Formats: sequence, C-alpha cells, structure tokens
Amino acid sequence: MSDKSRALSIVGSSRDNGERQKEDFYPTPGYVVEELLKREAFTGITREPACGDGAISKVLLDHGMDVISTDIVDRGFAGTGIADFLAVNSLFETGCVMGYCNNIITNPPYSLALEFVLKSKEVASDKIAMFLKTVFLESEGRRDMFADTKFPLKAVYQFSKRVSLYKDGVKMKNSGMIAYAWFVWDKNHKGSPIIKWI
Repeated sequence: MSDKSRALSIVGSSRDNGERQKEDFYPTPGYVVEELLKREAFTGITREPACGDGAISKVLLDHGMDVISTDIVDRGFAGTGIADFLAVNSLFETGCVMGYCNNIITNPPYSLALEFVLKSKEVASDKIAMFLKTVFLESEGRRDMFADTKFPLKAVYQFSKRVSLYKDGVKMKNSGMIAYAWFVWDKNHKGSPIIKWI
C-alpha cells in the first residue's frame, strides 16, 4: 500500500472508494445517537444542521423530540431545508425563532467542525452535542473554544469500540480506524468537563 493510500485509508478513504466525500457526508449509525440519548436529555427545539440523509434526525424524532433538520445539500430527507449553517442569513430560514434554538445535535463536516461549534454557541440556548474524532481535543487553534466558560464543555463520551463511518453510507473494507466521541457543551454546566466511556 502506498503512503497516499494508507493515509486515505486512515481518514476514511481508500483506493476502493476514492477521495473523501466532497461535503464530508459520512452518515452516523443510529446506535451512536441512541448512546448519546442514554446519557443526555434535550428539551425544546433541537436543530440538526448537517442532517444528510436524516441518520441522526430520525433517531431524535423516534424519541419524540422537536427537530429542525437542514443541510447545505439536499440528500432526500423528508422535511429537510436547504441552508448553509455557517451563513448568517440561513439561521432565519429554518423555523427557529429568530434563528435560535435550544439545542444543536450533529455530526459536522470535520473540516468545519470548529466553525460549527462556534456557530452553535451563538444560536443554541441550552446544549450542543457534536459527534467528532477524538483528536478534536488537540490543536492550539481550538484551545480558546474549549476554555470558554460562557458555554462550557460538559462531557466527552468516548466510544471504546471504534465506530465505522462510510462515505455516502456505502460500506467498504477499511472501517473502524478512527476513534470517535460525543462532545457535549452545556450552558448550565459548572466545573471541569468529564470524560466517560461508551
């Protein structure tokens, strides 16, 4: 295996399935969302701003949650609105009152993960849950965001067994090579964040 193929394999691509998906569309398995809901309660309106094919939204709806699902690309999920979450004006076109909502739950494009967290802190009033690579904890560029006490990090729920995400939802040989966790921010949290294992 060449160095390039090995690198692509590690980040979720391979010679079999090519480069990373253009909009970073790697649907989240339903059980991953179920594990979050076993550990965190969400009340009020929840927005899923990178809903894709509805993988996360469907689980939230099954739990009776009030969900607004949007994405920058229409992947056929019923009720989905087309909106660029990071564009200011899109926040006022989603059904959230004045663009705001109680919670954000999503698996954002990893290349824009920090931007999604920062925007979520602007528009969510209660909680934010992001399904991210564990290495998101690293980087000097994210340190200030993690040090924020106005909308603090409450918990990191680390998956003990690696989660397989597939480009466009199409299963492939190379999977389960990256560690993932739920990162949860809670405006009412006091003290240091906790880490727990799933």
